[in-house]
Amino acid sequence: MYKIVVTNDDGIHALGIHKLVKSLEGLAEIIVVAPDTERSAEGHRITVREGLTVKQVDFHGMNDVKAWAVNGTPADCVKMALNVILKGRPDLVISGINAGVNLGKDIYYSGTVSAAREAVIYEIPAIAVSYDNHFHKDDFGEVEKLVRPVWEEIKIHDIPVDVLINMNIPHVKADELKGVVVTGLDIHHYRDRIDERPGAFGVPEYWLDREYSELKKIKNNDYHMIKNKYITMTPIHIDSTDYKFIKKMEKWKVIKKNLLAEE
Repeated sequence: MYKIVVTNDDGIHALGIHKLVKSLEGLAEIIVVAPDTERSAEGHRITVREGLTVKQVDFHGMNDVKAWAVNGTPADCVKMALNVILKGRPDLVISGINAGVNLGKDIYYSGTVSAAREAVIYEIPAIAVSYDNHFHKDDFGEVEKLVRPVWEEIKIHDIPVDVLINMNIPHVKADELKGVVVTGLDIHHYRDRIDERPGAFGVPEYWLDREYSELKKIKNNDYHMIKNKYITMTPIHIDSTDYKFIKKMEKWKVIKKNLLAEE
């Protein structure tokens, strides 16, 4: 039977992961392995200086779903699922549904995306799923209805094992959704803002925040399309090598030969 590992970074008791599992009902065998507490914005951190524990837990009263809580990061959860809990490899790993989108450069900070990336490191297809409800995190609207057609088609098509799909869903009703599109990342749709606040003993604290730019008229990026009521799907290759720039670097005097070509 088609087997899917579900994980997240908001924690195993979060509403988003429950919505994700509900949207997958009847399509596959579901195994949930997720952090025991919220581990948002931890990037691809893994636990190496302390032991990890794996505890089987009740999953939102769904008796047919086996679930385990891990005292670690999203990437840790995938490692535990593949090396400790499962017998055999799953067909797919889905991470989410995150409360709040992960667009552009968010993919480097997001625990949701890092879990999907960890699966790809193990050569297992993966999808990271996020929902545009950052300011109303308990409202997932009709997300189950929005993503169900995507899951039904994913089983038909193969996803390359070295690619994860970063998927973002607008906060709209099903009849307002304009469609599903493949997009690139908008790396520059916001910039950091540092807010200084009074801290203990007169030592200031610096809090990270964001300033968003005006919506550009560039259609092929995730930020623009989700704001225009589309589900965005961005294929992300885990090999970050810039092969085009390699060709230019080969002309540098200090570089003697192309070792990659020789191999």
